[in-house]
Amino acid sequence: MSPARRSPEEVAAARAGFVDHAEAIVRRDGAAALTMRALAREAGCSVGLAYKVFADRTDLVAAVIAREMARLRDELEAVVAAAGTGTVGGNLGRWAEVLLASPAIALAHDDHGQEELDRAIEAAAGETGIVAALEATVVAYLRAEKDLGRVAADLDEGAYGFLVAGAVHNLVASGPGYPRPTRRRLAQVLDEVGRRIST
Repeated sequence: MSPARRSPEEVAAARAGFVDHAEAIVRRDGAAALTMRALAREAGCSVGLAYKVFADRTDLVAAVIAREMARLRDELEAVVAAAGTGTVGGNLGRWAEVLLASPAIALAHDDHGQEELDRAIEAAAGETGIVAALEATVVAYLRAEKDLGRVAADLDEGAYGFLVAGAVHNLVASGPGYPRPTRRRLAQVLDEVGRRIST
């Protein structure tokens, strides 16, 4: 007698659970540590079960990145909603940290060049609108602060949004080999930007 097939809901729940474990591995041990065996160990199950839910590691990585892109979009929008709280520079720093601390970034760099995964990343980026959200959320945040009178009334939020988003995106896209400031130094830079434009 063959085992009962899982319902689509059960498969979706199993995938979500495995993605949780995969994110934990990447955050703790780095992208290279994410293997199907490591996933099974983290989840406390057999490797065979992991392979029943994901075709292979590429399928797993694509699922992690797709979910993370949706989460990133929500986190960036939360920074916009934070207008009027904290400091402008601190909020810009929080915006940058959302992106730079994401396990999706490490995975995308570690696995870049795999056609199937690159297509999946491109599709997830399109579905979530994350690429357009990068600049748009900084601009929206600065516009909200301007409306609240916390930044200069004559601030060109589009120009500043372009510069901040472009600088952080460069760090995201360039990978770990690119010369980069420490997180602390980046926070200081963004704090200085915020201080200069605040009223």
